[in-house]
Amino acid sequence: MTISIRPSLWSDYPALVAIENQIWNEENTPQVITYSSAAAYKTHYPIGTHLVAFSELEGKAVGFIGFHPPTHLEAHKKTWTIDIGVDPMMQRSGVGEKLMDAVKEEAKKQGIHKLSLRVLGTNQGAIRFYQKNGFVIEGTLKEEFWMNNQFIDDILMSYIL
Repeated sequence: MTISIRPSLWSDYPALVAIENQIWNEENTPQVITYSSAAAYKTHYPIGTHLVAFSELEGKAVGFIGFHPPTHLEAHKKTWTIDIGVDPMMQRSGVGEKLMDAVKEEAKKQGIHKLSLRVLGTNQGAIRFYQKNGFVIEGTLKEEFWMNNQFIDDILMSYIL
């Protein structure tokens, strides 16, 4: 399987919307958001704000990793918050690791010092994936969310470049 990693293009957006609309559920996000169209998605995520995993075999994007400073503060210019999604049919195939490696490389090129993310405490598979890719737990916002009749922790994780 040939997977190339590159910045997002407008032609990727239908596949990105399909991935986004499939992967998020009440088990892995405090609020499920779906997108009605590629244009609607583009208003939130402009072209080039993701790296995409493009499958030559599939002829489309099969995963993405987004990155941006956590705030507009000048003091945050050396940190990126990341988000990642992989087509359910391509999960556990190495696509996520390729995306993680690519965002680390891009961050180094741009002088970024730290990558950070948040993950629900109930999403143990994602936590293991992030740890396998070098992320460490920095902290826990205990019982941050009330979901499915229970309190859920919000786990803060980071990777120092």
